[in-house]
Amino acid sequence: MSSKTKSAAVIDTTAEVAQKGFEQAQAAFKAQMDEATKQAAAVQKGLEQMIELGKGHVEAVIKSSSILAEGMQEMAKAAFATHQAALEEGMANARALAGAKSMREAFELQTGFAKAAFEKFVAETTKLSEQGTKLAERAFEPVAERITATVAQFGKPLAA
Repeated sequence: MSSKTKSAAVIDTTAEVAQKGFEQAQAAFKAQMDEATKQAAAVQKGLEQMIELGKGHVEAVIKSSSILAEGMQEMAKAAFATHQAALEEGMANARALAGAKSMREAFELQTGFAKAAFEKFVAETTKLSEQGTKLAERAFEPVAERITATVAQFGKPLAA
């Protein structure tokens, strides 16, 4: 074989090796880009899920706050009505006491008024306490639902 032929063979072999190396590098780069794209899509999906989860939390807090505000308003109205009724009863009691004909009658009237007032106070306090408990339960429901959803969400892979 002549030196020209040997040189041509070396050049052809070198070109072939370089071409194969280039193709392998290109294939490896494509595989890495495909994997990076797949990982980026998984991260994107996870971020979207976290954003949606956070949005649900905010909505639950707003709903809970609304329930609480409405309930507190209802309880305040009921307390005002009770206070107003007690004031009217007090005025009626004062008129009755003013019309008493004896000290004994006044004492009996006052004792009856005091007993009735105490019984109403206990009943209203019990009623208010029950309303407060029910309100707290209703107001916490949206938050409890979000806690359940969050636990369920984190119980499975984010990118699933």
